[in-house]
Order: sequence, then C-alpha cells, then structure tokens
Amino acid sequence: MVKRALDDDKNIFNIETTIVTATGQTIPALVSASLIKDPAGDIFGYLYSFRDISLLKKVQFDLEISRAELTERNIELDRALEELQLTHIQLLQAQKMEAIGQLAGGIAHDFNNILTAIIGFGTLLKTAVGKDGILQSYVTNILTSAERAANLTQALLAFSRKQIMSPKYMNLNEIIHGVKNILSRIIGEDIDLSTFLSDMDLVIMADRGQIEQVLMNLAANARDSMPEGGSLTIKTERVYLDREFIRQHGFGKQGHYALLLIEDTGIGMDAETRDRIFEPFFTTKEIGKGTGLGLSIVYGIVKQHDGYINVYSEPDRGTIFRIYLPLIKSTADNETEAITPTLARGTETILLAEDNDQVRELIREVLAGFGYTVLDARDGQDALSVYKENRDKIQLLILDVIIPKKNGKEVFDEIKKEKPDIKALFMSGYDANVINKKGVVEEGLEFISKPIIPDKLLRKVRSILDE
Repeated sequence: MVKRALDDDKNIFNIETTIVTATGQTIPALVSASLIKDPAGDIFGYLYSFRDISLLKKVQFDLEISRAELTERNIELDRALEELQLTHIQLLQAQKMEAIGQLAGGIAHDFNNILTAIIGFGTLLKTAVGKDGILQSYVTNILTSAERAANLTQALLAFSRKQIMSPKYMNLNEIIHGVKNILSRIIGEDIDLSTFLSDMDLVIMADRGQIEQVLMNLAANARDSMPEGGSLTIKTERVYLDREFIRQHGFGKQGHYALLLIEDTGIGMDAETRDRIFEPFFTTKEIGKGTGLGLSIVYGIVKQHDGYINVYSEPDRGTIFRIYLPLIKSTADNETEAITPTLARGTETILLAEDNDQVRELIREVLAGFGYTVLDARDGQDALSVYKENRDKIQLLILDVIIPKKNGKEVFDEIKKEKPDIKALFMSGYDANVINKKGVVEEGLEFISKPIIPDKLLRKVRSILDE
C-alpha cells in the first residue's frame, strides 16, 4: 500500500501496518513516507518513518474490554431495574387485592346476620302460606334474591381468602374426573373439552368443593370467550418451582407443585384487561350479564390453598390459566359426607347463645318447630347462667363464636369442664381469620357458617345429636 501510494506520486501519513523487527518480532506500527525530489522534480529518494504503537494498541484493547464490561454491567443493571419495577407493580397489586379483601371480610359479619334473618323467616313464611300461588311466588322471589346475596357474600370471602375451608387429601386428577361431565354441560356442545391428566397421582391438601368451583368458573369464563365455539383443554402435571422460575415469574416458593393448566381458543384479552381480571366486580361483559366475581373467586381460592395463578392471553390468541398447588406426599382421602335425605324431628333440649335478636328468634322458631326445646341467651355470661339452672336437661349447645362478655368457645370450655361429653355446634358470620383465632376450626369442632339456612341447621343439629 505504501509503495503503491509512492508510485502514484503521493505522500502517506500514519498508515497502520505491521513490521518485522531485526529480532523477528512482529509489532504494530504507524508508517509515514514521502518522496524526495531534486530541483527538477525528479525523484531521487524516499523518506520513511516508523512509530511503534504496541502500547497504544494495548491501551485500546483494554479500553474495548472495559467498554464491553461496562455495557454488560449496564445490561445487568437494566435487567435488575426491570425486575425491581415488576416487583413494585406486583406489590401494589397485592396491596390493592388485600385492601379489597379486608373490606369484604369486614362487611361479612353484619351482612350474614341480616341474610340469616331474611332467609330464615322467609323459609318459615313459605311454609306458612301453604300453596297460595301469589304469596308463594312473592316469598320464592324474596328467598331467591336473598340466596343470591348470600352467594355474593361467600364470593367476596372467597376472594379475600377468608372462607372456612374443609381441606382433605385429594387427588387433583380425581377431582377433574368427577367434575368433567358438569364442565361439559357448562361449556355446551359447540365447545370441545379435552383432558390430558398426569399419570402420577397429584395429591394436594384441598377443599374439594372449592377446587371444583375453580374449574367451573374457569370453564364458564372460557365458554363466554368462545361464542362461536372452540376448544377447552385441561392438563395436569407435576412440576418443580426452582429459583430461576421464581426470578422470572416474580412469585412462588421452591418446591413440588401440581400444575393445573386450562387453555381455551377464545377471543383472548389485551394487557390492560389481563392486569385487572382478578379484581372483584371487574367485567368486560354487558351490564346485567356478569357480576365480575368469577375470576376473583378463583384467585381467592387458589391463594387460600397456598397456590399461585397466572394468565397468558393475547387478543384473538386464546387464554391460558396456570394454577400451581402444593403437592402432598400422602395418599388421597376420598371420604364423602353422608346426606340426610329428610328432615328428622327431635325432642332434645338445646342451649342457644346468640347476641343478634333476630337471628336468635329465628333459630329458636326453627328448632321449636321441629320438636326441640330451646333455652336462649343473649351473651356468654347469660349462657352460663342458663346452663347452671338447666344442666341436667341440656344435650346440645349452639353458640355464636363471637358474643359479648364471654365468647362461644369460652362458654363451651367452661361447660365442658363440668360435662365432658357435652355436644356443641358453633356458628358465625365472621371471616375465617377471626374464627381461627378462637380455635374452633383447629380443634375440629362442629361449625356452621352464616347466613344459616333452616334445612341445613336442622340436618346439622340432628347429625350431631345422633353421633
């Protein structure tokens, strides 16, 4: 290149090249060359200069390495910042959900007492009016609306993860098998239902009814997203959540889980909708065509089972829900509760402690109507006084968990000291957190949630007395 430039009658300056020294070492250098001419303009020589740039090259190489390291570090910082922002968003979402849950749990007690009175007295009125067509119709409408309100309360408690649970060892695959026919009826004939279940037993500690409710709610949601038909696929498998999974997804604890995957080919949803689908009362349906509670119930139930749920969806690309439930090593317990087909009457004496006047009057009327003798009390201290006066007659205690002066559990504990074989039924409209603090659930005592349905109360009472 140097010779070619000189042949073209051109000088060159600082051209980078390599040269071989007298010792045979190849080094990088900058070469400059110019022509030497006589007065007539004829070339009679060349002037060359060489500059060793080995040190400069080393510095450049070190700078490039540093620049690459700096770039990589910046990428790591950007990634850490993204994860921090994601964690912040998830924290805000969790705080919002928790605030809504606390509100739901807070209204449950008073609301359930009101509904107990409405449903209970409505049921008695329905019996009293006989077959009068118009009056029966009025009462039926009242009871239907009250039951919808009761379901709404339970849905809010499910979202807030404060429902009373009855968990047992359950095989997730067996739950799906058991509810498959119901799911087929929910989604309709124009939607194809396929199940691909793990060959392994996926044993979880779960409330069967609540897991079935999760499946039915998701099936109903999928059906609404496929008005022209499509396919719904349910899969299960055993998975392990490791640190990398937790880092990438922003949730979970290390361990083995049963993965329940529900996938549809529906219309999907955009990111804004996807971020809000678990909020209570959020719905994309027309007014009057949805409560917005279906997916919030799913969210609450999964969380109450110490599980995790996430959703992937894009417009016109369908939706995939993934639910992770902790695996249990024990075998599944498939016990089923016996159902009493008819309402049996009784002659026993029952001590009832309830501070709400309407609820106390209702329960007394219901039990007395079926032959029981009811001694009632307004608070815990009153209940103990009534017991002392009638200790030889009383065969069953019906105690509200939270009552003034002494709570229901304290009343039970005092009476049990004197009469160890005394039977008891606890009731409450408070959420699970409050009830659990009193030890009722932990000790396996009999319990019934408000709002109390007369038929359920009578069956429960008879079942306890016949034990």
